[in-house]
Amino acid sequence: MCKKSNHFTRNSLKNQLAFWKKNGTLAAMKLENPSGEKKVVVQKNESLEIFLEDFAPGSREFFLEIELAENNSRCKIFGRTHAKNSDKKSWTIVQNFNGKNQIGQIELRGVAENKSHLELNATGILEKKSVDANARISEKILLFDDARGRALPILTVKTDHVKSASHAASITPVNDENLLFLTSRGISPDKARQILKNGFLHK
Repeated sequence: MCKKSNHFTRNSLKNQLAFWKKNGTLAAMKLENPSGEKKVVVQKNESLEIFLEDFAPGSREFFLEIELAENNSRCKIFGRTHAKNSDKKSWTIVQNFNGKNQIGQIELRGVAENKSHLELNATGILEKKSVDANARISEKILLFDDARGRALPILTVKTDHVKSASHAASITPVNDENLLFLTSRGISPDKARQILKNGFLHK
């Protein structure tokens, strides 16, 4: 099964980590309002899906390292977060590729509003012994008001044997025309903002 570092002991994650699906070599985990540093090792022929959610108020920093340790290991990470007021939230996620035919995907979306600051930093490292890896990183941030955002996807390739590697990022202020369209249909400004935030986060 997927090895968990000392950070992933049953006691330390009692209120933060929920396993809800496990079937053979396929596992899924959910981290709510994550903070601190954590590491997961994915072994041979294993598949892991990680869901990150942080919609609670407050400032937090989170660092997650995924070690794709052996052949045919796969890990997909899907993250959604929301910063508001004067919150400062930062996610840093690193995937290390160390075998053959590995798949790593990081897909992060966040909304920042008021005077908050949101950072999404994902890195994929294809080591020299990585062969035929498939690595993909996507980061998107939607800004309201005076909020600020930073998205920095990085791919470090140390091997000549790569199947696919791509990364993309966008930081976009909310489209005032979309807000105007909704309010012109009788929707309140607050409700219109909520519709746009939900639509962006749950695509």
